Amino acid sequence: MDSLELLHRADARLVGLVTGLGMDDLDLPSPCSEWNVRSLLSHTVASIDAFSAAADGGSGPTEQELFSGADILGSDPLAVVQRSVERSHRAWATIADWQAPVTSVLGEMPAGQAIGIVTYSTLLHSWDLARALGRRVEFDDAEAELAEAVGQQLVPPLRQQELFGEEVNPANGATATQRVVAFSGRSPL
Repeated sequence: MDSLELLHRADARLVGLVTGLGMDDLDLPSPCSEWNVRSLLSHTVASIDAFSAAADGGSGPTEQELFSGADILGSDPLAVVQRSVERSHRAWATIADWQAPVTSVLGEMPAGQAIGIVTYSTLLHSWDLARALGRRVEFDDAEAELAEAVGQQLVPPLRQQELFGEEVNPANGATATQRVVAFSGRSPL
């Protein structure tokens, strides 16, 4: 499965979760202990926008804005998420060489690595959102494979910056999704 297809599928899951979101749901706690659903979703959208900017050269949030959790959803979270996702799809569709460098809020990297990071972020935060809403998300094999690979590279250095918690030991027989979220410092159960 190619990078664009995985991105589109992760984004579709996010939009699906937000479609059923009520305004009261935005105040629910999330698995990210410092953030409620509004902060989590604002961060998720900011991440999508930041990596869209890396692909299309447009404006995007700063690193500080990205990790602030500040509200960017306003009164219509679904419209904000859809706009962000549409921009992302347009931006990444222009990439012809996945080895070409792009400059993201995390520094310069190959475009293929950047799209992997934003896909990982959307997958993980969709799991967070589903969990906050009392729903269940399971990654398919391709999503889990991408998430495990990206997580192994991305999480350890960001854990040192306290952007991820310590790895949680998943139970024997844990699903691939449970292993991914446990590695990122979330309780998979």
